[in-house]
Amino acid sequence: MKKLILIVIMASGLVACAPSSAPQEDSRLKEAYSACINTAEGSPEKIEACQSVLNVLKKEKQHQQFANQESVRVLDYQQCIQAVHSGNGQAVSADCDKIWREISRNNTAK
Repeated sequence: MKKLILIVIMASGLVACAPSSAPQEDSRLKEAYSACINTAEGSPEKIEACQSVLNVLKKEKQHQQFANQESVRVLDYQQCIQAVHSGNGQAVSADCDKIWREISRNNTAK
């Protein structure tokens, strides 16, 4: 959990840096999100931390489309987890796993 908080803090710090290094910072921020998702392992608390990084990405014009699309999938996955915990587990589990695999696959290091 400490690692995720550190990632979020680092991502927030990247936004405040000088504009001359913006392309490099943009890629670092997206990499920070990917690392966050890849270490989340489906944990709702960790996914919530990743959502903070997505909120920063939404502010970057070139990443807005990605961030908006990704936040919908993360929200879908959080809703799946809530459904599983509320007792609808088996019927929802396959869909949740499918969404989680999609999120993870979209955020593997390329």
